[in-house]
Parts: sequence; structure tokens; C-alpha cells
Amino acid sequence: MALPYVVVLTVSVYLYHLSNSFEYERMPRRIGPDIWPKIILLLMAVTALWGLAAIFFSAGSAASAPASEIAEDEALIHPPEIHPWLVWICVAATLIYIYLLSVVGFFIATVVYLCVLMYLGHYRKPLRVAGLSVAIAFVFMFLFMRVVYVSLPLGVAPFEAVSNAMMALMGVH
Repeated sequence: MALPYVVVLTVSVYLYHLSNSFEYERMPRRIGPDIWPKIILLLMAVTALWGLAAIFFSAGSAASAPASEIAEDEALIHPPEIHPWLVWICVAATLIYIYLLSVVGFFIATVVYLCVLMYLGHYRKPLRVAGLSVAIAFVFMFLFMRVVYVSLPLGVAPFEAVSNAMMALMGVH
């Protein structure tokens, strides 16, 4: 079905057009606040175009496929819901994560959130879960603070000390 791809493509083109009207003081050799939304919107548009192209080029191949292949494809497209309650637990975990950001800071909240999501995803290797959570939180913190120049919530004392130590480790002042 092409409708979702058309909607995503239309929305991304419209939002890209709106991002051209951002007002800010342009500085030589510095990227503006419009660059990151534009990159994401371009990626959205390319993804939508990719999906539309896949639908367009595979339209004729489904008619010639055997019935057993079509049944297998249908099972992959519409898998049975095994644990629908996990989705609601993840939504609740996300809301708690958003609340905890301002209390414990980005780094600690993200580490805990990632641990919870991996556990809910049935990944049960505690050392790997902890290591991945810390590494991913550090990479995101580095990306936001050193590349995108976004200030992240530090949290309240004593959690603020952890955020400040992570910032010092990355060279953010």
C-alpha cells in the first residue's frame, strides 16, 4: 500500500519548505539551526521514495508468485501479536523516562531507560545490557552536546555531579 509513503513524502516536503523560513543570524563557516531538521526531512523523503519505488517495481511480481509464497509473505507482513501488553509497558517506560530526564539528568535516565527496554525485549545478559546502555547513552550525549550543540538536562543534585563528570569527560564546558 503506497498511501503511508505518499503521506510521509508529502509531510517531509512541506516541513522542509517550512524549515527554509527559519530566522537566525547566519555566521560564516557555522551551520545554522535549520541543518538538522533538513537532514532528517531529506532522510524521511528518501525513505518514502524508496518505499514507493519498491511498491512500484514489485507490483507485477506478486501476480506470478505461487500461492505458498504469497501466504508466507502475508505471514511476514501481518505477524501475530504475541505480547501486545509489552507495547503499553514500553509507552509507560517512555513517559517515566521523560519525567526522569529533569530529575536524574540525561545520562542516568537514558542508561536506565535503555536497560529497561532491552530487558522488555527479552535480552537477558546483564553485563552486555549495562555496557550497551552506558555506551549508547554516552554516544547520544556526545552527539547532542558536541555535534548538534544541544544542552541536555543535567538533573538535580546529587545526579547533576554525574552529568557534569560525563560532560568533563567529553570536553564540554
